[in-house]
Amino acid sequence: AYAGVIDGMGVVVEVNAETDFVGKNEKFVDFVKGVAATVAANKPADLDALMACKYAGSDRTVTEQQQEMVLVIGENIKVRRFAFFTEGVSVPYIHAGGKIGVLVNLEVSGGIDATEIGKDVAMQIAALNPRFWDKSQVTQDVLDEEKKIMMVQMANDPKMASKPEQVREKIVVGKLNKFYAENCLLQQEFVKDNSMSVEKYIASAAKALGGTVTFMDAVR
Repeated sequence: AYAGVIDGMGVVVEVNAETDFVGKNEKFVDFVKGVAATVAANKPADLDALMACKYAGSDRTVTEQQQEMVLVIGENIKVRRFAFFTEGVSVPYIHAGGKIGVLVNLEVSGGIDATEIGKDVAMQIAALNPRFWDKSQVTQDVLDEEKKIMMVQMANDPKMASKPEQVREKIVVGKLNKFYAENCLLQQEFVKDNSMSVEKYIASAAKALGGTVTFMDAVR
């Protein structure tokens, strides 16, 4: 994975190889960076569009360059996916020698440098891989499924089954908050300081710098 800021644009790409060994190969690393540069230059709509673009600094398409890399390296190599942000402040983070790339996109005001905040949030995403960014993104069907599981668990627990319906509803609300705290980035405990959520960390760190920072999006 490669994540970086190219010409003011945040870009993240994933290129698959068969072995870890190739992931460290200089030619492979350069190819991945070239794919990212191609994304930045062309802003392709999807993977097919990217593969048809002229590979950065050459007359070949990305597809042709990929085929060339397969021959040179002797292993199957495949551009798998990419994303980019043209707005806001993008902060890249590479984890585990390029195995995981994270690009965090922030809205920053007050003229502050939010790089540190973005890195901390990206590290959290790399480590915990949350299912959602914020609890507002959890869809009703996911919630219904969770509630169903909780109700079944309580029905099978003699101590719980005898409790009034209202009490059980309250317990479900508590359990749902725990679900958010485990699965939603902004509601998660901040790894570096578990006394606060990621949301509270972003707000307090930005305030300390004299500005505001809002988490907009990320790609892992």
